[in-house]
Amino acid sequence: MLTIEETLAQWQKQSFDGAVSMFEQALQAVVDNQDIVKQKYAAAAFDVSVNTLKDWVKQGCPEIRLESGMVLYSKKAIREWLLQYQN
Repeated sequence: MLTIEETLAQWQKQSFDGAVSMFEQALQAVVDNQDIVKQKYAAAAFDVSVNTLKDWVKQGCPEIRLESGMVLYSKKAIREWLLQYQN
């Protein structure tokens, strides 16, 4: 049988783990709903590696290259590009 302190500690851990999980889900929802994203998020959105995304760019996949050198991607534009090759 657990003591009151052990039960409280267990409840606190469960509450904390639940809060962390909800926070992670909220962050993922923001990333999922954002259209313009960095390379690793674009690759993750299409469940491919960053190298595959780079290969797609070589084949004509659109990217946004800022003056600073940062490369961004529009998930909508990538989706439209991919649909061109759908059979």
